[in-house]
Amino acid sequence: MTAGKVMGIQTPQKAGIRRMPRDQRVAAIMDTARIVLREKGYEQFSTADVAERCGISEGTIYKYFVNRRDLMIQVAEAWYDELTAQERVGNENRPIRERLYLAISNHLLFIRREPQLTRFILLDLRADPAFRETRVFALNRQVTGWVLDVVEDGVRTGELRSDFSRKILRNMIFGYLEHQVWAFLRGEGDFSLQECAEEATDLVLRGIGVQSPAAPEQRASDIIGRMETMIGQLQEELASLKK
Repeated sequence: MTAGKVMGIQTPQKAGIRRMPRDQRVAAIMDTARIVLREKGYEQFSTADVAERCGISEGTIYKYFVNRRDLMIQVAEAWYDELTAQERVGNENRPIRERLYLAISNHLLFIRREPQLTRFILLDLRADPAFRETRVFALNRQVTGWVLDVVEDGVRTGELRSDFSRKILRNMIFGYLEHQVWAFLRGEGDFSLQECAEEATDLVLRGIGVQSPAAPEQRASDIIGRMETMIGQLQEELASLKK
């Protein structure tokens, strides 16, 4: 592979990587590994392919990474570091619904940008019994926590109820999102980011949103309106019977 940018990642010059300082050499290997992951998926990922593209021996990679899985884990950590370094989406002065939608859609955007890294995290890392002790787990909690932070703001302003389990809400939101993107992660099609974010936002607001009690005159007006509708339907049915 020649030098250049692929999806925002700078690929290293083959001839130059050996002369780089250690930190730059490690970064170049990880950038190349990320490209290989994108192209081949984590199941077909190989350090031999990474080494060939970097113009180094496979043994050189093992000077910096314990094994193939360690390299992929560090690529995942670097990705999360990029995400957490970004400015958080959603102005605090915006309505809760808009902020919640933006936070959820931003999370879906992360998945769309790196489907193979997402697959690796969900299918491999998360299945490890020691996952909760990893740095990836901590970083993932930080990123998903952005959505729940908006919810907590809604609780403080009184727009959302407080009598709900935060754990259940987290599982509901992100379980739903995972379900919606699985076909995409399997390479079987795309998903509508807007529709998924809208539906997830609606699920949250319908479940824990605070409905302002209607004023007596509004309730009376609603009752009268329903009665008028029922009377109109009855009149139509009676008219049809007379024909």
